[in-house]
Amino acid sequence: MEAEHIKPWVARYKDANGIEVETVGVDVTNNRVIYRRPGYANECVCPRRDWAKKFRKVES
Repeated sequence: MEAEHIKPWVARYKDANGIEVETVGVDVTNNRVIYRRPGYANECVCPRRDWAKKFRKVES
Protein backbone atom coordinates (compact mmCIF):
# COMPACT_ATOMS: atom_id res chain seq x y z
CA MET A 1 0.00 0.00 0.00
CA GLU A 2 1.25 3.48 -0.83
CA ALA A 3 2.08 6.12 1.76
CA GLU A 4 -1.00 7.88 3.11
CA HIS A 5 -1.88 11.47 2.30
CA ILE A 6 -4.53 12.48 4.86
CA LYS A 7 -6.78 15.43 4.12
CA PRO A 8 -8.41 16.54 7.41
CA TRP A 9 -12.19 16.20 7.57
CA VAL A 10 -14.09 16.41 10.86
CA ALA A 11 -17.79 15.56 10.85
CA ARG A 12 -20.28 13.36 12.70
CA TYR A 13 -22.06 10.40 11.10
CA LYS A 14 -24.16 7.43 12.21
CA ASP A 15 -23.61 3.89 11.00
CA ALA A 16 -26.37 1.41 10.11
CA ASN A 17 -26.71 0.47 13.82
CA GLY A 18 -27.22 4.09 14.91
CA ILE A 19 -23.75 4.40 16.48
CA GLU A 20 -22.34 7.89 16.09
CA VAL A 21 -18.79 8.12 14.71
CA GLU A 22 -16.49 11.06 14.05
CA THR A 23 -14.46 11.36 10.87
CA VAL A 24 -10.78 12.22 11.16
CA GLY A 25 -9.88 12.66 7.52
CA VAL A 26 -9.74 11.22 4.03
CA ASP A 27 -6.75 9.23 2.81
CA VAL A 28 -6.73 10.54 -0.76
CA THR A 29 -3.92 8.20 -1.84
CA ASN A 30 -5.75 5.01 -0.87
CA ASN A 31 -9.34 6.34 -1.29
CA ARG A 32 -10.62 5.68 2.22
CA VAL A 33 -12.30 7.56 5.05
CA ILE A 34 -10.66 7.44 8.48
CA TYR A 35 -12.99 7.67 11.47
CA ARG A 36 -13.26 6.98 15.22
CA ARG A 37 -15.83 4.91 17.07
CA PRO A 38 -16.69 5.76 20.69
CA GLY A 39 -14.92 3.48 23.17
CA TYR A 40 -12.59 2.01 20.53
CA ALA A 41 -8.89 2.85 20.86
CA ASN A 42 -7.91 2.51 17.19
CA GLU A 43 -8.97 4.49 14.16
CA CYS A 44 -11.21 2.70 11.65
CA VAL A 45 -11.30 2.98 7.86
CA CYS A 46 -13.95 2.59 5.20
CA PRO A 47 -13.47 2.73 1.41
CA ARG A 48 -14.79 6.03 0.04
CA ARG A 49 -16.99 4.19 -2.46
CA ASP A 50 -18.87 2.54 0.45
CA TRP A 51 -19.04 5.50 2.85
CA ALA A 52 -22.37 6.95 1.65
CA LYS A 53 -23.98 3.49 1.70
CA LYS A 54 -22.94 2.74 5.28
CA PHE A 55 -23.07 6.11 7.07
CA ARG A 56 -25.52 9.01 7.35
CA LYS A 57 -24.55 12.54 8.35
CA VAL A 58 -25.72 13.75 11.77
CA GLU A 59 -27.39 17.13 11.51
CA SER A 60 -26.19 19.62 14.12
